[in-house]
Amino acid sequence: MHIDTNADKPIFIQIAEQLEDAIFTGTFPEETKVPSTNEISALLNINPHTVLKGMNMLVDEEVIYKKKRLRDVCKRRGSQ
Repeated sequence: MHIDTNADKPIFIQIAEQLEDAIFTGTFPEETKVPSTNEISALLNINPHTVLKGMNMLVDEEVIYKKKRLRDVCKRRGSQ
């Protein structure tokens, strides 16, 4: 994952788009955990709230879902 801090696109959107691409290309198979907010923020050296905002976009778009006591999980394609 690479973030361009000089881009016009906000960082949280860059995160959401790259994570979504990774899910749809199979980097994160369906029904598997994606990296946590803290893992991504540490990897990219950015604020966890910025990462959370991007992750929440994917929850709103039903690309991932939150599972209690686990992490965000890739949604099974075609499930509602």
